[in-house]
Order: sequence, then C-alpha cells, then structure tokens
Amino acid sequence: MAAAKSFSAHISARVRGMKSTLLDTAQLDAMIDKSDAAAMADTLLTSPYEVEMAESLTRYSGADAVEDAASRNLVNTFAKLRAACRGNFQEPARLFVGRWDLVAVKSLLRNVHHGITGEAGNESLLPGPSLPVAVQEDLASRNTMDALVQGLAAWNPKLCGCLLPALSDYQKDNDLRSLEEILDRNYFSGSVRKLGSKRDSNSTFLKSLLRMEIDRINLRNVLAPRTEGQGTDEVTSRLLPRGVIPMSVLTEMASAATPERALELLDRTPYTSLLEEGLEMIRAGRLSAFDRRFELELLHRLRRAAQQQGLGLAVLMHFAWLKYNEVLNLRTIARATDIHLSPEHIREEVVYV
Repeated sequence: MAAAKSFSAHISARVRGMKSTLLDTAQLDAMIDKSDAAAMADTLLTSPYEVEMAESLTRYSGADAVEDAASRNLVNTFAKLRAACRGNFQEPARLFVGRWDLVAVKSLLRNVHHGITGEAGNESLLPGPSLPVAVQEDLASRNTMDALVQGLAAWNPKLCGCLLPALSDYQKDNDLRSLEEILDRNYFSGSVRKLGSKRDSNSTFLKSLLRMEIDRINLRNVLAPRTEGQGTDEVTSRLLPRGVIPMSVLTEMASAATPERALELLDRTPYTSLLEEGLEMIRAGRLSAFDRRFELELLHRLRRAAQQQGLGLAVLMHFAWLKYNEVLNLRTIARATDIHLSPEHIREEVVYV
C-alpha cells in the first residue's frame, strides 16, 4: 500500500511538472494577434514545442508546419505519460488515452466516406495521442473504406478490430453511423464492462467518467433531428448500454414530441444543472453546442476530482485533457490565421479552459 501511494505521488508530481509547460491564455492570445502562421511557428520555436517545431519546419511551412509539430508533440507527450505509468495506473491510463485515438479514427473514416482528400483532407484530420503522424498519413492515403478499415485494424486491433465485421453493413447501406457506433460501443461500453469488476480507485474513477461519456453520446442520439421515417425504435436501438441515465428515461426522451420536451426529462438524471442552458441551445438548433457543453461539464468534474484527490489518476487525466485541448487550439489558430480570419473570430473558435 505504501509503495502504491509513493508511486501515485511520483506520477502526480511528474504530471504537475508537465502541466506547468502548458500554454496560458495570454500566450494563445498573443499568437492569435500575430495573424500570421509563420510568426506563430517562430513563437513555438521558443516554447515546449521547440523540438517538434524545428523538425516540422524542415518539411513544411506556415500552418502545415504548426499542425505537424503540434500533433507530433502530442504523441510524444502521451508516450511519456504511458511510459511512466505502471501497476494500477497502467491499464486505466491506456484506456483513457484511447478516447482521443477514437476521435482520430473517426476523422479518418469521415474523410474516406465523404471523399475528402488532399489539403482539405489533411486539415480535417484530428491527431491521435497513440497515432504517429507517419502512420496517420499512411492511413489517410487509403482511398477506399475497405483499405482504411484493414489498415486501422492492423494498427490498433483492440480499438479498431470491431470495424472488420461492421464493414459489410457499411458497404450495404453506405451509412457511416454503422462504423462510428460500433467504435463507440466497443470503446465506451466495452471499457466500462472491463472495469466493472475492478475495485481500485483509479479504475472506479475512470469508469464513472466513461459512463458520463456514454450519457453524452446517448443524449446526442435522442436529441438529434430525425430523418424521414426514422422512429423511436430505431433511435433506441442505437443507444449505448452502461451509462448513468437509465434506458427507460432515454426511451421516454426518444419518444418525446419535441427535442425541448425530451431535454426537460434531464430533471430525472444527475445532469439537471445542464437543463436551462441546454434548452436555450436546443431551441436555437445548436445541438453541437449542447454536446460541447456536456463535454465541458466532464472536464469540470475531472478538474474538481484532480483538485480534491491531489494524488491519483484524476491528476493525469486532467492534464491529458488539457494537453489535447491545447493542441486542438494551436491547430485551430494556425488554420484560421492562414485564411486571414479576424482575431475576434478566431477567439470564438478557441476553447479556453
């Protein structure tokens, strides 16, 4: 027990040191005000991104160089986190990092599905903390869904092997949701199931966060506009198991006459604090904004847990989320300045946490 506590203290101290290197709001704003991706790259040469930035500038320039450097830095940072974890930290840390590998995989799938290639395709790809840039580039070059799925399953069979049996359904209906949903079911519900029998505090905390993620996905599905002929049964068949919100409540939400009425049923869940703001977003047709608001609630709860625990997985998870958000912000600023958006517009796109 003493050894475990000592290791927890070691990891927490190391993560806090890494957290101190994150860019603050003033630094992000200064890069936005430069309105020049090349100047932004110069700034990153004197930052914690200096090694990756110098390497990227040997191959790219401007926004392309910034995106490449930020993605490489993310992979390197998460590799250090995983290498430092052992014992009760190791498996929960690996599972948690997989959250953003899943996001990266979905961006690859969407590009192939929509036929997005070339520069536009590269801009829409999202970084994966376990997905080296070279591997992502190779996967992005595959222009058929069959070739991409085969490559993804070979790269990460635990995360993407589930796509292989789902490929025939996609090819039959040309419905990207069949692939995205099997990924969500495999990662989120599957991870909660695997963690179910474990009683250590790290696994228990991660399970609670993953169950919130399942609720976020399920709420998005029941609130989304219906296609013609889409009934309640079809919506409920796509819901993920093992979330916090009972299936009976989700089914009632899916049967509600309007999205507003559906959202009002949040008062029967642990998410009543999101009700008022969520109703405003839904009435304005901003479902994606509500989804993002729910994600921010996840981050806020993670931050509180990190502050309260002081030691443990929550500290590592909070840093990992902040780091990923920082990399997305850098990519957003680089691309926005490259097309000469105003600083005011860019700030609306950047997520300050």
